[in-house]
Amino acid sequence: KSLDMGALVGLVIECGEKNLRAMELLSLGNTGAYGDPIPTKVPLGAKKGKAILVSGHDLIDLEAVLAASAGKGIMVYTHGELLPAHGYPKLKERFPHFYGHYGTAWQNQKKEFDQFPGSILMTSNCIQKPKQSYKQNIFTTGTVGMPGVAHVNKNNLGPLVDRALELP
Repeated sequence: KSLDMGALVGLVIECGEKNLRAMELLSLGNTGAYGDPIPTKVPLGAKKGKAILVSGHDLIDLEAVLAASAGKGIMVYTHGELLPAHGYPKLKERFPHFYGHYGTAWQNQKKEFDQFPGSILMTSNCIQKPKQSYKQNIFTTGTVGMPGVAHVNKNNLGPLVDRALELP
């Protein structure tokens, strides 16, 4: 209440500057690790075979899934907001099994996850209560959790990979 309009505008501008700096640091971290994004054609939908779907926003978790599933005959797909991950050239170079994108937005997961033929990792809080038909296929990681859903961390993705290998 003690601040005048000029002081309030100053705080808003400072907040915007901090936001821009945070985004700059995030961009530098992503491009430093994975290269500058380039326009990339991304196959849509799942093809026949073993599969893992990674949903959310976390490139580090996606990279961990790619590393854990390398050489096991498992294709890795993104879902929702992870679609832009396909533009990072170092991910594609290091992991030829980083295949495509499955589904649409997070709010459609109940319908889409029910049809996905593999295991699923949620890396953000966009998880919805899973249907019984795929509940045994879905995992959470990091700060994401859901009662009755298995939780894994990026240093031990064995249960996620094992489930993908178990499914037809």
